[in-house]
Amino acid sequence: MNSALVAAARLACEEKGLGYTLEEPDLLKSKGFRLADLLTYMCERQPTLSHAGLMLFDLEAILRYIDEGFPGPILQPERARDRALMTQIMAVTRQHLCPSALNVVIGQRLVMPFLGGHTDLTLITKVLPAMRDALYAVEQLSLLSHDGERSEFLVGSDLSLADIMLLPIVGYLMATPEGKAAIGASTRLSRWWLVVSRRAAWARARPQLS
Repeated sequence: MNSALVAAARLACEEKGLGYTLEEPDLLKSKGFRLADLLTYMCERQPTLSHAGLMLFDLEAILRYIDEGFPGPILQPERARDRALMTQIMAVTRQHLCPSALNVVIGQRLVMPFLGGHTDLTLITKVLPAMRDALYAVEQLSLLSHDGERSEFLVGSDLSLADIMLLPIVGYLMATPEGKAAIGASTRLSRWWLVVSRRAAWARARPQLS
């Protein structure tokens, strides 16, 4: 089962048309890890990128390096306003959506059973308001960039790093009843998901549930 953050780095490479080698540690064969440690690792794990002697350990640094350092489609809007909105959506995703959606809802609904543990519904119930608030903030920031709800992407007229960062998280959320309901409650995000989830790059990079 792949980290959503690792999947985002892979998705950026796929969208740019870059070749890469994925190295996954097999922690399930390791000894001495507590279940809680494995859960935290698999939910919060940041990707590591190694290229030409450079090592990067943060998703957003990796995404910008992939976009700015290699040829291929540009993954950041040209307009300053849209670039600012893209950055703001990425910040909301990192600071507000990940702690609730990724670390708890996805962690408890998908990762915990994968590791052989039991889902804690009490934890999920506690974070649902925070998850909904974060998704609402993403929705409203996206609407600032568009005329109504008639755009395929979060910001601007093309796929951006904001879409790439959010897509794997929503991909996992859509496999949970809480996530599916939260995305379904937003016309904007529902339409966005229908479009971006059909991209060929996503089919190659999406995290596996088993």
